Order: sequence, then structure tokens, then C-alpha cells
Amino acid sequence: MNLLTEAEAADLMRCSRSKIKRLRLSGALPYLPGRPVLIDEADLIAMIDAMKGRSVQKHPQRNLARPEEARRWAMQAVLLRRDRRKKD
Repeated sequence: MNLLTEAEAADLMRCSRSKIKRLRLSGALPYLPGRPVLIDEADLIAMIDAMKGRSVQKHPQRNLARPEEARRWAMQAVLLRRDRRKKD
């Protein structure tokens, strides 16, 4: 068991200490209370794996349109909307 401080966990995840603290306090990241707060590296890795699995389910494989269809949609949906035109 390898225990990390908040700063070490933040360095490992390449994020801020405040993000690690938010993850701890929300219950997403288990920790050992004390001074300093200690986080088990295995728990950190498990949380990262769970986050990766959640992001894959959140964004399923999309059926990408051809570029000309995407351009046509953009012209109709964004550029040619009447409410975006200035009224004189």
C-alpha cells in the first residue's frame, strides 16, 4: 500500500490540490483523515479507471456525417437562422 499526500496525488493526476480535495469531500476518492490527509494510490487509480469507464459510456461511438453534410447542417442551423440576423 502506497500512501500519497494531496499534493502528490495532484501531481500524479496533473491537476490542482483543490480538485483532489473536491474529489475527497464529494466521496469520489477515499482517503485517510489526518494531518496530512493520505490517499491510497490504489484508490486513486481505481477512481481514474471508474472515471474513464463513465466517460466512454457518456459519449458512445457517434456516426459521423460526411463533411458536406456537416457543412450544410451548419449553414442551416447556425448561419441562416432568422433570429441571428440584424433587423433594420
